[in-house]
Amino acid sequence: AVSKCRSAGIKVIMVTGDHPLTAKAIGRKVGIISPGIYAVDEIPGADPFTILQQPNLAKQTLAVVVHGSELAEMSDAQLDYILANYLEIVFARTSPTQKLRIVEGCQRAGFVVAVTG
Repeated sequence: AVSKCRSAGIKVIMVTGDHPLTAKAIGRKVGIISPGIYAVDEIPGADPFTILQQPNLAKQTLAVVVHGSELAEMSDAQLDYILANYLEIVFARTSPTQKLRIVEGCQRAGFVVAVTG
């Protein structure tokens, strides 16, 4: 289903209360994180805000897993950066308030947003 959405131009973002490792595994299984793509957290010392500026890593690092505690520390501008610059996004350990914040960030980016689950 995720690949059909992507081929139709729909960006699929996973937002869950699950532990980040569980969320990433599920994201990989359902195709939100593509085979052969590294998530930022899998690269030692990587930072989601600077890694895309490193050409040797940017091509293979298009996924990010954001923990709710990291999201709590992010400004709206940083959240907007994540939403605009990553094709494959998983948010983990998020609260209902954070889920709303993510939706609002998607709307700021001009996305049409649908929520399921």
